[in-house]
Amino acid sequence: MTQPENANLIKHLEALVGERNPFSTPGPLEQAAGYIAHQFQSIGLGVSREEVPFEGTTSHNVFGLKEGTDSSAGTFILGAHYDSVQGTPGADDNASAVAALLEVARCLKEIPMKGSILFTAFTLEEYGFIGSHQMAARLKETGEPVSGMISLEMLGYRTREPGSQTYPPYVDATRYPDTGDFIAVVGNEPSQSLALGLAKALKQTTPELGVESLVLPGRADDFVEVRLSDHCAFWEQDFKAAMLTDTAFFRNPHYHQRTDTLETLDIDFIREICAGLVEYLKDPIT
Repeated sequence: MTQPENANLIKHLEALVGERNPFSTPGPLEQAAGYIAHQFQSIGLGVSREEVPFEGTTSHNVFGLKEGTDSSAGTFILGAHYDSVQGTPGADDNASAVAALLEVARCLKEIPMKGSILFTAFTLEEYGFIGSHQMAARLKETGEPVSGMISLEMLGYRTREPGSQTYPPYVDATRYPDTGDFIAVVGNEPSQSLALGLAKALKQTTPELGVESLVLPGRADDFVEVRLSDHCAFWEQDFKAAMLTDTAFFRNPHYHQRTDTLETLDIDFIREICAGLVEYLKDPIT
């Protein structure tokens, strides 16, 4: 089986890192979309785009489809947003996750699967998950079978500094590490089997990768801090979804800052996460 490689992740990061914003830097935002589409095409995925209008701008969700052998199995969505806030190069947020999305797609290209996988690069996450809201609402309206969804949200910042990890007030911090050297899987109650299945695959594939999971009650409507990514749009449409994250501002001091640069990322960390994702997606438990 093809394994994730640091060199590929670095290549993608070097192509993507830099402000990508529909208002301040629309050119680089569109260049990022084009780069993602080209990478999908280069590994033989079916590539398409979806226009996403917003406050006088138009950008695109970008899709790469790997078709499964059984149409009744539904489609699994692996997604990451590629836009950034103004004033930041957006390395961890969220080029790290887009690089992982592309590398996972490459590793899975030769593996036959029962269900289809739709690799998705979302636009306008930073403006309220505009791209994913549009997609999730469309899927709900058309009744397309979606077996599950994972949102990749900041995957590149790892630190072994004691006391570096914090948590939302509703999370019992005594149950979790105080060092930011793990990847977190966040789900809600309807998505519990997906979240725990993903966490198990990550742990088994890369034992040295710290993995922590959190499953919140109901649809998690009242837990604001864990809804700040594209999985939220799918929760709101009652799809099973989970977020995979380095916990963003609960760990990374460069969050939404000019200092969110390539040099702050742990490439080995991203590669280890990719390896677990590849293993999970070969036969996703949802």
